[in-house]
Amino acid sequence: MRVGARRGTNIGKVAAARKLLTLVYYGLRDGHIRCLAKQAA
Repeated sequence: MRVGARRGTNIGKVAAARKLLTLVYYGLRDGHIRCLAKQAA
């Protein structure tokens, strides 16, 4: 959402999809699922 607000809706969607694809790739490669670290506010 933050990227989408700054750079446009479509770029935000691509950024989210890329992050999700990276997590799926590592999950399939390593055999366990990683989660996104929650950032401190």
